[in-house]
Amino acid sequence: MKIIAFFQRQFDDLLQLLYPPLCLGCRTIIEERGNIDAICGKCLQSLTPVPDSYTRQEVLSRLSPCYLEELFCAFQFDDLVQSIIHEIKYRKAPKLARQLASQARSYIIANVPWLEKDPVIPVPLFRLREKERGFNQSRAISEGVFAGSENPVYDDILFRSRPTQSQTELHRDERLQNISGAFTLKHPERVKNKNLILVDDVVTTGATLNECARILKEAGAEKIWGLTLAAPLKPLEEAVTG
Repeated sequence: MKIIAFFQRQFDDLLQLLYPPLCLGCRTIIEERGNIDAICGKCLQSLTPVPDSYTRQEVLSRLSPCYLEELFCAFQFDDLVQSIIHEIKYRKAPKLARQLASQARSYIIANVPWLEKDPVIPVPLFRLREKERGFNQSRAISEGVFAGSENPVYDDILFRSRPTQSQTELHRDERLQNISGAFTLKHPERVKNKNLILVDDVVTTGATLNECARILKEAGAEKIWGLTLAAPLKPLEEAVTG
């Protein structure tokens, strides 16, 4: 095994020499690897936090009824974060999802008082889409944020029971209709009387997280908090998410 690992490292070094990695943000060669392989240090420092008041004023207040206690988003969904999310989803890069989530971890811990040891539930993909992609990015994000914590990750409770149209091209009312009834719950006894943390990659209207929270609360869950890596700070009709 040590010999295989040695040759794997040699092969990786050769690939980097022949095809040096380019930063997803500025498209320059990454001279030194940081916490995120695909981003240079300068672009990494440019990741911008979402203001504390934004999700409450622009997302939660527009949900009626709202089933989420609070919603925290780490980074603004700008061109750089959009490129990273696109790379994660469409170039099948779960490692990148975990790295971005790990980068957000210290900021999340410093600003989110409700992490505790509560169970984490990644927003599920429809089974055929997950099979096609090879992973669920929300699960990878959960692993990055909660690595080393005592928060258990439940990915065998909430399921997407039917395929849904991408929320990207839909307006608010269409998003609500598109996602309504799209989730089912197994083992409801595992969420009864518990506080839970829902994790997704990007939030715009909050329709997906709120629908998941509704299902969980109807099964007896107490409080539901939402946690995402990004949110677009622009008019919802102009926002582009995955």
